[in-house]
Amino acid sequence: MFSATVEYALRAMVVLADNNGTPRTAVQIAEISQVPADYLLKVMQPLTRARLVVGQRGKHGGFTLAK
Repeated sequence: MFSATVEYALRAMVVLADNNGTPRTAVQIAEISQVPADYLLKVMQPLTRARLVVGQRGKHGGFTLAK
């Protein structure tokens, strides 16, 4: 049994894996994975620090898998 945070992180990673390297915004990931957007942003921070996810700011920014 996983905690809600771990489940949300796994859902976000699956959404990014299905995206073929195209950046997705946090709102898009939240909608697809059915995770509250505010909570998703908090989940994405440790994934970024662990270098599993790359975040890019700006007009064409978003999150992608690191590898």
